[in-house]
Amino acid sequence: MITITPIGFVHNTCSDSQTPELIKKETSRIEILPPYTEGLRDIEQCEYIDLLFSFHQEERTELTTHIRTGETKGIFATRSPQRPNHIGVTTVKLLQREGNTLYVTGADALNGSPVFDIKHCDTSVFDQTAIHHSILKESPRIDIIRNIMEHNTTELLLHTAQFHGHICPGLALGIMAATRVMHTLYAEQRDPEDFTLTVNMKNCPIDGILYVTGITPATNRLTLKYSNDMYFELKDKKENGWKVKLLESNRDYINREIPTHLSAIEKGFAVLKLDFNRLFKITPQFNSPG
Repeated sequence: MITITPIGFVHNTCSDSQTPELIKKETSRIEILPPYTEGLRDIEQCEYIDLLFSFHQEERTELTTHIRTGETKGIFATRSPQRPNHIGVTTVKLLQREGNTLYVTGADALNGSPVFDIKHCDTSVFDQTAIHHSILKESPRIDIIRNIMEHNTTELLLHTAQFHGHICPGLALGIMAATRVMHTLYAEQRDPEDFTLTVNMKNCPIDGILYVTGITPATNRLTLKYSNDMYFELKDKKENGWKVKLLESNRDYINREIPTHLSAIEKGFAVLKLDFNRLFKITPQFNSPG
């Protein structure tokens, strides 16, 4: 019989299961129990530490699980909490220490999670670029999802432009709109593979929407209609989702807020800073039974 005794507990505002990207944005307090306080000596010299903890609210155990790409993988090839022993490990950034309390960011542990161990993060053996590239091979959209959850539309615009060919206000509009609905989709922990995309638009916004949603012609989940209606719909298999329409007044609003002397590139980045609700209207779509 193996017995593991907690050395401390996690304290934060995350009491319920949610997408890891949201939990990791929290500043968590790691309270180390008095008998183990001496083990914190010189930990301030560590900028990053590894945290071993318990998924204490998770009761399910699965040996295979469905991941965001739509694939089914063995639990040991994922970071799902539904694993034998319900043990989690994550690398966190140490912000400061106050006595027996550590303040960290990057922990995907819920409030009250028992902490089993803390270790100095050691990545010296591996090339970090190679590690991230290996992750990208398995989860090609991991950086896109991270930027969506952080509302980092600037980064998304830069990457979308690599295949769109240029940066412009239209591309920025497509990115803004798609980021808003995809953030909701991921925050609600819904499966993006269950959704289809219907685009009734033309010109540059289309590429921004396709890049952020990840729904392209090759997925067989895209219907593209070139029109002046300027809206798109993202719906699941039950026809529930969102309709996002570009307001007719958007051009006047943009022209008032953004100086005309700016280049198309500068205008593209400037659009990202505008009031979303003065550019778009989002309407939840529900399929009423019967």
